[in-house]
Parts: sequence; structure tokens; C-alpha cells
Amino acid sequence: MDGNWANLFPYLAGAFKLIVLGIGAFLAIKWHFDEDRRVREAKGEILDKPTFKKKLAMMIAFPVLMTLLIVVVVYLTNKILY
Repeated sequence: MDGNWANLFPYLAGAFKLIVLGIGAFLAIKWHFDEDRRVREAKGEILDKPTFKKKLAMMIAFPVLMTLLIVVVVYLTNKILY
């Protein structure tokens, strides 16, 4: 690798793409769950509120999994290209 920015572009673009798609997927799933919760609350069904431990686990797990996914994709891309 001679340090040319064009050699790094696939890695940066791939990582950016995964980040944007990951955030979009997360927000889409979250919207569907929130919409379902709103409809069920309107019907009068009692829903359990998530505990602090569950919220903390979700807040930690999402960035860790996204980072791991990005690292794996970059590693596999490097392995395939070189």
C-alpha cells in the first residue's frame, strides 16, 4: 500500500455504509416496537416497563455489536482484496 487515499476508500465507505444502515435498521425496528406499544396501551393492555438492567444491556450491546460487525467486514474485505 503506497498511502494513496483511494486504497482506503473502500474501507471507509463500507464502514460508513454499515453505520448508516445499522442506525436506520435500529430506528426502524424501534419505531415498530414503539408503535405496537402505543396501540396496545390505547387498547388498555398493561405493559411491563423495561428494567434499568435491560436498558443498560441494550445500550451497551448495540454499539459493541455494530463495532464488531464493522471490524469483521473491514477484515474480510482486506482478506478478499489482498
